[in-house]
Amino acid sequence: MTEDFKQYCLKKGYSIKTIKSKNSQLKYFGLWLIERQLNIETLTTQNLLECLSWLKEKNIQGAALRNSLQAIRLYLDCQVEEGIIEYNPALILRVRYGGHKVKVQPLPLKTIEAIYQWFTSLEYQNEKKNVIHKRDIVLLGLLLFQGLNSRDLERLRVQDNNLQQGTVYVPSSRTNAARKLKLESVQILPIQEYFLTTREKVPRCQQQSDKLVPQSKINDILSRIVEQLKKQYPEIEGSRHIRSSVIMNWLKSNHIRQVQYMAGHRLVSSTEKYQKEDLYDLAQQLNRYHPMK
Repeated sequence: MTEDFKQYCLKKGYSIKTIKSKNSQLKYFGLWLIERQLNIETLTTQNLLECLSWLKEKNIQGAALRNSLQAIRLYLDCQVEEGIIEYNPALILRVRYGGHKVKVQPLPLKTIEAIYQWFTSLEYQNEKKNVIHKRDIVLLGLLLFQGLNSRDLERLRVQDNNLQQGTVYVPSSRTNAARKLKLESVQILPIQEYFLTTREKVPRCQQQSDKLVPQSKINDILSRIVEQLKKQYPEIEGSRHIRSSVIMNWLKSNHIRQVQYMAGHRLVSSTEKYQKEDLYDLAQQLNRYHPMK
């Protein structure tokens, strides 16, 4: 809508293509404001609910409606930063539709630790399988303790791991923000061994590459690891389930803004959905097991 909004989006890490898309989604919002003779300064959450109903009448539904709300929320965030409004009335609004949802039953922290301990205890007589397993220990640790997904793992380079400081730097992507995360003590030695001896022995390793895992198709590697874990821990539903569990466990002991950073979420609303799912799960358990029921 304005040059200020464009600069705000650029500062938040959005690409020019995404900003154009946001502007396109905001056109209907602008038309609605004119039609209703409303000002940004006096906008309320109830007004925005009416706007969403109006958009549905324009046949903007499902993912398109959600994207429109996200664009409105981002635009109002910009207005808050510029001091035009004091509060963003779109913060508490969410559009639910099909697609990926956070798992209702997160894996407890003790289970996550037990999974890693069990996996690292496995040994293979075949040297090739043993080498691959040592690489997989590194990848599984980054999934279980840092909540990294396949895209994060594909971008990681050897130099992103600082074993002296006990940290790993996760570069930014089009969808996720960069962050520096603490490595658990149990991860240090497996990562060090992988760098010093194992990495160069992994089949099809590209010596000239600085990637943590030079081989492509990280998704295939993670899928195989998860299938192996399911035999011992059938409650695991996939790598997304593990990442969701990690984030929901973080929320139990960290401020939501800290978890937003740790998870690499560009918007706090992405983190809030895990918090709300956790509260929903708690309510379900209370309804089921309350002694007065």
